[in-house]
Amino acid sequence: MIIKRNMAIDSLTKVCEESLALIKQLIDADNATYGKGFEDGMAAQAQVQQTLKPWVGLTDDDEIDWEDGNLKSLVKAIEAKLMEKNR
Repeated sequence: MIIKRNMAIDSLTKVCEESLALIKQLIDADNATYGKGFEDGMAAQAQVQQTLKPWVGLTDDDEIDWEDGNLKSLVKAIEAKLMEKNR
C-alpha cells in the first residue's frame, strides 16, 4: 500500500512540475509578446512625432478679421487663422 501511495505521489508531483513548466513558458511567451508590442508602439510613436510639424499659435501681431461682434463668428475667425498657420 505504501509503495502505491508513493508512486501516486511521485506521479502527481511529476505532473505538477510539468504543468508548472508549461505555465512558466506561457507566461514568458506572453511577456515577450507584450514587450515586443510595447517596443513597436513606442517606435511608431517616435516616428510619428518626427513627421509632425510643430504647432503654430497666434501672436499679438496676428490680425483676426471679425466684423459683426458675434462671439461665434470670432471663434470661427480664430479657428480659420489657426488652420491657415498650421497647414
